[in-house]
Amino acid sequence: MFVRTVRILAWVWLIAACSLILIGHASTWYRGGSAALGELFGPHIITNSIAIGLALAPAFFLSRLARGLQEKSRGKILLSVAALVVSVAAVALVVLLPLTLEGNKPQHAGEDVKAREYQAQSIRVKDRSAAMYQYKDHSLTGPVGNEEIPESIQIGDVITVNGQTIRAQHILVKEILSDIHYGGQVLGKTGDTQCVITESPENFPSTDKSAARDRLWIMVEKCDPIAVATH
Repeated sequence: MFVRTVRILAWVWLIAACSLILIGHASTWYRGGSAALGELFGPHIITNSIAIGLALAPAFFLSRLARGLQEKSRGKILLSVAALVVSVAAVALVVLLPLTLEGNKPQHAGEDVKAREYQAQSIRVKDRSAAMYQYKDHSLTGPVGNEEIPESIQIGDVITVNGQTIRAQHILVKEILSDIHYGGQVLGKTGDTQCVITESPENFPSTDKSAARDRLWIMVEKCDPIAVATH
């Protein structure tokens, strides 16, 4: 009975770990598109492989423990238990350490500023770096397309991409003052200027992520503000 329980735990851990890995990769693709996902299998493949190995390790050692219990091998049981404890501790450390470091960061205004944000009246798209994105009912639908996005966009413009239409009511400009890193990825480099175009502030990708509703936005990785919005 105990052997069966350990095997069930191994399968539960394996399924949960695989699900989290898939969700993590899907989230990376959703936030940064295929380029960000490609970095996980390119420049960051070693780090990504280590993280995947750590996530799956407890399932492997639980399986070894079940085999040792079935064979009643004291040596295999002890080795499996020791490896299991170490692997679980490593997973806990990987998960909790970033949260701890994030919680200890200073929260004072103006400290460690990474970007400057403001609203624009009109912008120019550089290097065809604009793409429309969609979020629908908690689905990671990702990019809609970019072929029909004009080189110049101003407040009031109506833009249609692959049948999806957005009216530019808000243009948020983000000037990157210092490299922005997240999850091993570079989300912005010093000196870059990015823009996000939406119909309402609630549709910005960084706002109200839990809302189960449709939303569209246009992300411009390289933009040039032409006129700043007046309030």
